[in-house]
Amino acid sequence: MTGCFCVGNVNHATLIDNCYPLKKEAGTKPRSSELSYLTFYASSRPAKLTKVGSYIQKKVVKDIRKGRKNNNLVSLYILKALIQTCHRDLNIFSKQIVKILSLLLDTRELELIDLTCETFMVFCSYHDGTTLGVDTEFTTDYETLLQDFAGFCNYTNQDTTLATKLRYTGHRAVQAAVTSTALQSSNVKTQLSILFVPLIVTLASSSNWETKENSNEINVHNSAFSKNIDNHLIELLAAQTVSILFNKVTGPSVRLALSHLFEYMNEKGKWWPPNLAVNIMKLVLDSLQPQYRYLLVSDILYQLDLTREGDVVNAKHASLISILDAILNANVPLVGISVLEVLNSLFTLLIKTTLHHPFLATTTTTTPSEYANVIQQGLVNSMGGLASQNYYENQLNDMMGYLVSKLRPNTSLEYVDDMLIHEYRLIVLSCMDSVVLGSKQANGDNTCTVPLDTWNPALGLLCDKNPVTRIAFCKSLDAFLSSINNVVTSESTDNFPKHTLKHHHDAIFMDRLVHTMQDWVLITDFNITDLRYFYSFVCKLTRKFGVDATVMIVPLVFKIQQLLKDEKITPTCKQYAMQSCIVSLFFMMADYYQLPSLTEYMDRIKESRGFKPDDIMLSETVNCTDQPELFTIHVDDSEQKSNRVWIDRSIVVEIMSKEGNLRDEQDTHGLDLEAKLFAEWGSDAFLKHDQPMRSKILLESSGIKPKLSSPWEHTGPIRIMTAEDRKSSIRVAALKEALVSQPLVEDDGVDTDSTQSNSISTNSKPHPTTAKPDINTLLTELNLPQMQSTVSLVNPPYKST
Repeated sequence: MTGCFCVGNVNHATLIDNCYPLKKEAGTKPRSSELSYLTFYASSRPAKLTKVGSYIQKKVVKDIRKGRKNNNLVSLYILKALIQTCHRDLNIFSKQIVKILSLLLDTRELELIDLTCETFMVFCSYHDGTTLGVDTEFTTDYETLLQDFAGFCNYTNQDTTLATKLRYTGHRAVQAAVTSTALQSSNVKTQLSILFVPLIVTLASSSNWETKENSNEINVHNSAFSKNIDNHLIELLAAQTVSILFNKVTGPSVRLALSHLFEYMNEKGKWWPPNLAVNIMKLVLDSLQPQYRYLLVSDILYQLDLTREGDVVNAKHASLISILDAILNANVPLVGISVLEVLNSLFTLLIKTTLHHPFLATTTTTTPSEYANVIQQGLVNSMGGLASQNYYENQLNDMMGYLVSKLRPNTSLEYVDDMLIHEYRLIVLSCMDSVVLGSKQANGDNTCTVPLDTWNPALGLLCDKNPVTRIAFCKSLDAFLSSINNVVTSESTDNFPKHTLKHHHDAIFMDRLVHTMQDWVLITDFNITDLRYFYSFVCKLTRKFGVDATVMIVPLVFKIQQLLKDEKITPTCKQYAMQSCIVSLFFMMADYYQLPSLTEYMDRIKESRGFKPDDIMLSETVNCTDQPELFTIHVDDSEQKSNRVWIDRSIVVEIMSKEGNLRDEQDTHGLDLEAKLFAEWGSDAFLKHDQPMRSKILLESSGIKPKLSSPWEHTGPIRIMTAEDRKSSIRVAALKEALVSQPLVEDDGVDTDSTQSNSISTNSKPHPTTAKPDINTLLTELNLPQMQSTVSLVNPPYKST
């Protein structure tokens, strides 16, 4: 073919035939110049693309029948060039492309399959899927081609080398289909069922899952005949494809994709151990677009709800809960998640599980017990993970408020949800501990940001009649107090104390806690464990809140000493232990506030009391079992009464108010601090000083808070209007003058309307003889006077005559 190339005078069949090498050449690639003519012809006349595709298809069928492998390789190269050149008109001949690729896959020739996969990858890069679902025949052919490639993903053969290369080819093609825009077409459900399951099977056979983190280093364009093609590479490729798949799916497609995972786990019994499901879901979580991540939690909870009632302790539930635990503790924000709804679902599932198995009991050799412990621990940890992310401002307040309400602190019921109340409360307290721990993780500096006042409704449990409940609650509260930010330090270089109760609700918490602690020591079964926590609370409150706590604790301590004097606390061994505790508390304060005089005074008190070998050693850190420890100190009643030495309050208060840095800057002589420390428990003075920051906060904030003013409220004293005020008041007559633009003459110089208005505004009570003016009278007052005027109030000036 010479001379000028004219498209109109050349047949498409001739152009295609000329691309194939001559018999004597025996090549596997098309002739380059002739291929250029063909692609130019096809791009210039896109209407001919259907005929071009059909002719190549017929040629491929003939070459397959006659075993012309080289011609088929050339056909694939021609097809690849046409796709790249005419990709804008791909839908015109996409049906022929899919049929040709399916024909060549059936040859089972590895070289043809490898090049077919490469051609399919080029096709997928341009295929938009607009004809899928519209052209039924093409949709069926395309889905069949996907199934053929997906079948290679898990191919097995005695020839391991061949099997490895075919599996690699299959995963290359599956990734190409996943990256294609056609995945978002109308048949997305069918495509997901074809493409996702082989990936799951490949990952399920993997033994070194942790290496999937390097899956982005895979080069999918490498041929199956490249070096270093092995099972490890195939597993990395599968993980990379899963990541791409879930990065592309949106909204409802997330649940569609996950449904195939759950179906596979059900059919193959792969729920236990949970490593496979958990690791796949971690990969999915990292791959999903941020706005769709919360759907994972919703879908897992939906799967848990599908289980029939009563069957809540099994391998599937344990695996699903493990997934929830991993997702919520993955330190990945789940934008859009409904925090309280998820928390309620987790707690409800926890209670259901506990009805079938004791809460966090020791793991036995039986499988159901193992499942139950995984489920219960996973649900508790999930609550902490939910609290580790801040989704809105009052989230922790709402979460703790929900759990505190579940404690039922004021109930008289013995059973809640078919469970003993004290067992039920132990579960709730474990959940609260998890939320506090999650809050510490969210804050970043290992401090808890749970509001103090969320504990207020539950403080009554310090006096609960069940000692196990008291210990559990004390343990939770003690851990919480240990985790809050310690803003007051003994090493402070400031000569004046820092006030840390800066919020009204914090002051309320402190007030309720110290009052509850006074009731706590009076309960009949107050034991050594209670005493240890009592001491720990006082120490922690002092160190966390400084002087603001001390001015409330000192009156509490001396109130307890007075109760000991009045024999309100018995028996003798308990009295002796409480006295020892009080001495230890003042030793702690002396050390914290650096008051050597107080230390010396306490040393004298301790020496006077004497020391017994079996005295209780108190520590700020409580390490005890969950069972109460009873008083075992043997103290003779007569010996105890004869050796009683009481702490002199005046000496303690004088030391604390005159020395150290407990005084405020304005309290030069310590008189204000002395008054607070001397305030008797429950007196008006104590109630006035027990929250030193409250009034200050209210005064500082009153100037910035918006207020609603009432017109009936007087901001100052009522003042009688004088004659000068009457002269400056606006009268109805003056209003008439303004309307007619002429001066009006008063009849008698007395303005009755003004007088009436002044009388109303200056008298707090209406005059009994003053009649309420009728509306008609008021309207009559506004009538214009009968006088001639050049100005009309009805007609415009230009109509006046």
